Amino acid sequence: MTSFRDKLSGNALYWLSQIARRSGRYQVSGLEYLQTAQASGKPLVFATWHGMTMMLVGFFANQYDLSKLVLLMPDDWRGEALQVFANKLGAAPFPMDLKGEANMATARRLATLVRQVKAGQDAYITPDGPEGPAYVIKPGVAYIAQKAKAIILPLGAYARHGYRVNRWDRYIVPYPFSRISVAIGEPMTVEKGEELTAVTHTLTNQLHRIAAQAAANYYEQTL
Repeated sequence: MTSFRDKLSGNALYWLSQIARRSGRYQVSGLEYLQTAQASGKPLVFATWHGMTMMLVGFFANQYDLSKLVLLMPDDWRGEALQVFANKLGAAPFPMDLKGEANMATARRLATLVRQVKAGQDAYITPDGPEGPAYVIKPGVAYIAQKAKAIILPLGAYARHGYRVNRWDRYIVPYPFSRISVAIGEPMTVEKGEELTAVTHTLTNQLHRIAAQAAANYYEQTL
């Protein structure tokens, strides 16, 4: 049963996201990549660095049907509040052990997620979360995309004006009325039998590049 504190925390996250969404001004590049990926008929795996999530909520709410999205999240003490947050957004929470512990329970949950994505739901994954280290991708995202025959879409976001949480991921909560730059990278596919470490390496480079692109787009428009 969800505690009052978790409900309060989850609702607070939701209202923070809605303030950013309703008052923020979004500039988006690479929208054609999203449209091309959606037109393929394959499920999508959205990937971004953990600290960028709050900047992207408004983008998803404006450009995407959140009822199709599965949000991967930890099943620890943070999970209950995050489930409230996901449900308020209209997305499906998917809690599981994200600490990298290899056991049968984790394997079964991962198989369940693969089946959901393969059946047509899209997934949102922050591959360096939930505890870091920052910008170090765990292997699950490549595995899920390969097994579900899904397309990976790298995302980056930048806002100059926001509260930067002093922790490992430098999580950013944009201030109301901020301009938020969102960049979508080229779709990535993971072929059957492809080496997953190579995919992870490529995705790491793509996420760094697309995060830098989001920041560059922001300042280019400023000038």
